[in-house]
Amino acid sequence: MKDESCRRCGNDLEVNKKCDVCYIPNQMYCHECGYVSDEQIHVQCMISSKNHVSLVN
Repeated sequence: MKDESCRRCGNDLEVNKKCDVCYIPNQMYCHECGYVSDEQIHVQCMISSKNHVSLVN
């Protein structure tokens, strides 16, 4: 994820959530002001995940 500093206060961001498929950070969190970034959706991972679920069911 490209965001390294908080848009509100400028402090460093930490990983809040990782993609369930590729484990790349897709949401960040600032401990200083509580800012939580928008969750980044990986279309390729979403498609892969749905295909996997369809094959299992």
